[in-house]
Amino acid sequence: MEYHTYEQGGTYINPLTDAGFKILFARESSQDILIGFLNAVLDRDNVDPITEIQYLDKEKLKEQPGERSVIYDIHCKTKCGKRFIVEMQNRSQSYFIDRTIFYVARAITEQGRSRDWEYSFMPVYGIFISDFVILKGDDRVRIDAEICDMDSGKQFSDKVRLVYIQLPNFRVSSPEKCGDYFERWIYLLKNMNIMETMPFVEKIFKRVEQVARVENLSPDERWRYERDLKFYRDYRNQMSFAKKEAREEGLAEGRAEGRAEGRAEGRAESLWKVARNMLKEGLGLQTISTVTGFSIDELKDNICQGPDVAPIG
Repeated sequence: MEYHTYEQGGTYINPLTDAGFKILFARESSQDILIGFLNAVLDRDNVDPITEIQYLDKEKLKEQPGERSVIYDIHCKTKCGKRFIVEMQNRSQSYFIDRTIFYVARAITEQGRSRDWEYSFMPVYGIFISDFVILKGDDRVRIDAEICDMDSGKQFSDKVRLVYIQLPNFRVSSPEKCGDYFERWIYLLKNMNIMETMPFVEKIFKRVEQVARVENLSPDERWRYERDLKFYRDYRNQMSFAKKEAREEGLAEGRAEGRAEGRAEGRAESLWKVARNMLKEGLGLQTISTVTGFSIDELKDNICQGPDVAPIG
């Protein structure tokens, strides 16, 4: 999976850290920020905007002995009962997509009832932001998935929707080039930690500016954030070093292979020169094959042209 390297510093928190992400989106006092983000991702046409949410317990205890508990970054629901899981993942991991499906499945099964229940449950939406490319070779910023009929491509059920946001693929270079609210949010997630001022003037982004300023954090939040930021920076440095080391090893191996290939090509060309000279002297193909190691068919294809072909013997 591909990684993107970020600079550090700035006026605002880094929302790609676990603590920074939760400061921005997981506090009751600033739930309007999460609502704004959800609407930008899920309701880009402002057809059915979310106006109110309730934060739910983020830890889902194991359903069977021996199972692991599930702990979401953010788990919330709207007034009508639609549920949302929002996750930030800044480290590549195996089976990431499987994990996201498992998370959504748990948010569905917890809606089950022990009696008098006909399997009716509210839709679950999963929004998964990754600081790495989830699908190798996929250059999309967002991937939208739902349950569809395979023949018609039409939606089969509206109970599950998955949105994956691949941050390294977002390459908008300046705030002025952001086209809509969604792009503005992604630009902030990617660049907030190196910004000195908020580039967007809308009310919701003024709220983001207020909440995300490092100087506005409480002492306890500041301590937690800076501790998490250190872990994040250490991880990025380790990954950067590992990539650099791998590139250097690859270049060294490539140079060694290139020298070996060059020597092999040089030897082959010398043998072909010998074969052509032997042919000019009238020696037979069998003799030339014995001396050079080339097969008679190779000799016919490469040095024997026209009617003047040396005899095989």
